[in-house]
Amino acid sequence: MNVDFFQAIASVLRNTFNFEGRAARGEFWKWVLFRYGIVLAIAIVAVMRAYNQGYHDGLEASLPSSAVGAAGRIGLADNLPPFGTLAMGFLMLTFIPNAAVSIRRLHDIGRSGWWFVALNVIPFGGILLFVFYLQRSSAGMNGYENERHLAPLLAPRNGPFSEA
Repeated sequence: MNVDFFQAIASVLRNTFNFEGRAARGEFWKWVLFRYGIVLAIAIVAVMRAYNQGYHDGLEASLPSSAVGAAGRIGLADNLPPFGTLAMGFLMLTFIPNAAVSIRRLHDIGRSGWWFVALNVIPFGGILLFVFYLQRSSAGMNGYENERHLAPLLAPRNGPFSEA
């Protein structure tokens, strides 16, 4: 099933509280692109706004050893909190749809949603989740189907053995 970008986002948002069934690889990665694309756009606007307000004097200087030092030296620390709050608010707002589509993606490869919980708790568990998310969908039924996946299998058929 190949859906376009906006259909995938709409599907994730429609299924915000649906932790059952499966999510295809394309749907999942389009959601990830949308979610982090918004955060990247917020960061770009924040830096452009800071630069336009005159905080660019230190940008030509050599990079300091820490990003926090850089933000303080070029004056970005005073300007970024509203944008950081906006980005964090967006990530928090999309946390439940993200968790739901992530769990459905794990279901699509035949894994339990508890992998999502467990691997987000342990350090570096995200690396294993990333590998799971890259895997192909499991073929056929894997125990995590919902009505959408079962509909073609349960559809009435016309044939010699069908009930009239």
